[in-house]
Amino acid sequence: MSRMIEIVLTIVGILLYALPLVVGFMFRSLNNNPQLREEFIAAMEQAPNAQELQNMNMDQMFNFMGTFATFLIIASVIAIALGVLAVVFLKGNKKPKAAGIILIVTAVVFTIATVFIGLFGSVAFLIAGIVALVRKTPKASDEIESV
Repeated sequence: MSRMIEIVLTIVGILLYALPLVVGFMFRSLNNNPQLREEFIAAMEQAPNAQELQNMNMDQMFNFMGTFATFLIIASVIAIALGVLAVVFLKGNKKPKAAGIILIVTAVVFTIATVFIGLFGSVAFLIAGIVALVRKTPKASDEIESV
């Protein structure tokens, strides 16, 4: 029995988890750009509610953004690695149950870990995981009788 549907959905999920990875790298690059920091602070001072924003510490905000970006990158890389592991398990119908469990747990955990930025990849992983668990593998005797 071919597990092509599960493999394709998992690969789509892997590609969709590249989105949070790209967002994380964008945040990291913005965090390390001093010119952008100055422009952002100047824009914040000209905002309509600038009086309320004066109490915010911009350095702390940029440090938080850098930390969040690093966390987002790490979470996305782990989700992609688990997706690749699931594809290896699905290839050749080796361990479809293990792959299904990995995909479902990855979908749930990394939806929350990526703060819903990886939602679309998680949906693909969840569907592939459910299909991998529900689909029955044919027994050798069933194949002989059907021939």
